Amino acid sequence: MRRTTGAGNASQVVFVLDAPLDEAAFKGSLRRFLALFPVISGSVVRQYPSLAPYWKVEADHDPLDVPITVTKVDDEESLMSALGRFINTPFAAKNIHLAFHLLGGKDIQAVAMTFDHRLFDARGAESFVNLFQEYLVSGEDGSIADGVRLSQGIDLNQWTDKFKAGQSVSRKIKALSKESILSLPVSLAKEERGFRHLVLAFDSAETAAIYDRAYSVAGYLMIMPYLFANVFRALHKVFQARGITAGAYTVPASTDLRQVKDIRQALFFNHNSMFFFQIKPEIVDNMEELTGQIKNQLYEQVQSRFPQNLMKASSLTRIAPLWLMNRIFHLPLQGKIASFCFSHVSKCSYSSHMLMDSRITNVFHMPRMPVPPGIGIFFNTFDNRLNATISWLDGTFTPEEVRLLETELRGNL
Repeated sequence: MRRTTGAGNASQVVFVLDAPLDEAAFKGSLRRFLALFPVISGSVVRQYPSLAPYWKVEADHDPLDVPITVTKVDDEESLMSALGRFINTPFAAKNIHLAFHLLGGKDIQAVAMTFDHRLFDARGAESFVNLFQEYLVSGEDGSIADGVRLSQGIDLNQWTDKFKAGQSVSRKIKALSKESILSLPVSLAKEERGFRHLVLAFDSAETAAIYDRAYSVAGYLMIMPYLFANVFRALHKVFQARGITAGAYTVPASTDLRQVKDIRQALFFNHNSMFFFQIKPEIVDNMEELTGQIKNQLYEQVQSRFPQNLMKASSLTRIAPLWLMNRIFHLPLQGKIASFCFSHVSKCSYSSHMLMDSRITNVFHMPRMPVPPGIGIFFNTFDNRLNATISWLDGTFTPEEVRLLETELRGNL
């Protein structure tokens, strides 16, 4: 991603507030909180003789290295414009993986944390800011960091199990490669192109109605298949309008392998894996068949433990260059990794409704997507409210196509 877009695999979590924060108090407390976690200033290195990559924490960790910016915004449009600049700005050094942003004006206030996905996944990022709020409530008690795992083993064992997992993953990828992958063209000629984001926020009444329809169409608690099916339907309109219909939609959907109770301990690093789904375009307009296909493929991969096998197989990169592992995906799929990406974080890891003395009115995410495909739709919830974030590499969609996606998603959900 750094080669193709000028920045790495980063994301951003945004907390919308009902009142401005005390800037000086926020900066001071945040610096003292960050000082408790030298792990945030680490970097990936390889050490002789094993050459296994690991996260090295520097002895001169300085929380002052983490940028904290203050930006004036007047309305939602200027807020999203500023947030877009932040998520598309590379971190200044290899040991900087976080940036915080205070944004506000007369009628709108927000705090954003931009983060490197090597340091946090989405739920880990929410939990980290939640831990900061607990730190404030405790009177800045440094023992708040106790119990948070600040390192993990390099996992150089059980290689037979890992190679078997790799074989299982390879078989799955080869099976997916039997169908040509439907994808929108991605031009990588223009360097340092940024990502664009559109956030669709649903209020509590709209969210309740969406959940009721999901239970009716897909089954009780089957929120993810229902949302996923409607993403297929919306993007299918764009593909159809472009005349891209020969093949199948192949889509990775992220999943968190931690139990909810374990997120606090396993706060740092990325704990996500993937399901892979393949859907024929001719069934997309049949909602019953589409949701049935998604559920069947989900059940099959849960039963075969595909996400766990994918996570184990990724450990093989500790004894081989990343490009070698990438061939498992790149060669069978002829460089077309996916049609688009999908994610649904069903439960927010931020348990408070406050940040300092301000009430949080919404929390949403702004991820950057792998390129290709450079397209993703990310769902999250906060306080019984659903958000859908459309993320795309600038130039992938026309303005008319973005409006079509918004109309289709809002109308279908």
